[in-house]
Amino acid sequence: MVKIYQAVKTAWFLLFLGVSVTFAQRGVFNSAYKGNLSVELGFSSNRYSKSSLSLTGNEFSLTLNDAQFRQTASGPQQLNLNTLWSNQYKLALGYTIKRGVQVQLNLDNFKYQLINQVLNLDGEVNEGFDAIGGLSGTYNATLVAMDTIGFGFSSNSTKNIAIQLNLLQNLFRTKSRLFVVNAVYGFGLGALHTTSSLNFGTAFQNEQSGISGFSAMAHGGLRIEFFRHWYLLPKISGGILAQNNIRMDISDASQRASQKLWVSQMSINIGTVFFLGKKENCDCPHF
Repeated sequence: MVKIYQAVKTAWFLLFLGVSVTFAQRGVFNSAYKGNLSVELGFSSNRYSKSSLSLTGNEFSLTLNDAQFRQTASGPQQLNLNTLWSNQYKLALGYTIKRGVQVQLNLDNFKYQLINQVLNLDGEVNEGFDAIGGLSGTYNATLVAMDTIGFGFSSNSTKNIAIQLNLLQNLFRTKSRLFVVNAVYGFGLGALHTTSSLNFGTAFQNEQSGISGFSAMAHGGLRIEFFRHWYLLPKISGGILAQNNIRMDISDASQRASQKLWVSQMSINIGTVFFLGKKENCDCPHF
C-alpha cells in the first residue's frame, strides 16, 4: 500500500515537472520525436469473459466451468486520489526511441470477483475438507447454486506490470502545435502479481499474494494534446490474463488456483510529455 502511494505521488511529481521543463525550452515542440519522456496516470473499467477456474491440491481437484467474473466496482470509477491506489488505476512511463515509436512501462491494476451464479463443477473434494465453502464429493458437470454454499473467490488486486511498444501517428495538428491529435496503438507483454481471497478449505485464509502468471494485451486510442505538453488519452484494450499460480494457502504449497481470463478495457489517462535535455540536443524540428 505504501509503495503504491509513493508511486502515485511520484507520477504526479513527474506530471508537474513537465511544466517547468516547458518553460526551460524554446522553439516548437514535437511530442512524437525521439528523446521525449511521457508520464500518465488514469483509471479503467473492465469486462471479463467467462472463464474456467481450476483448484488443485492434495485434498481436491476441482474446476468451475465457464464461470462469470466482473469488476468489483460497477461501471467506470471516478478519479479520486484518496482511493486511487486501491482501485483500478493505471500508471505509465514512456520513452520515444525514434520518431513515432515509443517504449512504455505500465502498471495496470485489475480487481474482479466471482459473481453469484449457478456453478458448473467437475472434479472431487475429499469429504470433510471444505468446511468453509461447503463442497464435498465427486462432481461431473454438476450444477450448484452459490447462494446455497459458502464458496467465493475474489481478486482484490491483480497488477499487470508490462512493457509496451506503441506507435504514434499524427491525425491532426495546428500550425503552432498547441492542439494535436495522435493515434496511439500497440501491444504489450507483462507479468501478473495477484492478491486474492478464497472461501474454500478447512479455515478462512488471509489474502494470498504472489506472482501468478503473464499477460498479453493490444490497445488503441487517441492522444489529444493541449499546449504541446499535456494530453488526454482515451483508449480501448483487450487481451488475456493467464494465471497459472494463484496462491491459496500459505501453509500448503500444493494448493493453487489457475485460470485464463480474457478482458476488454476502456480507460482514460491524463499525461504530460517533455524533453529533459537541451533543445539543441533533441531530435526536434527546427523552424
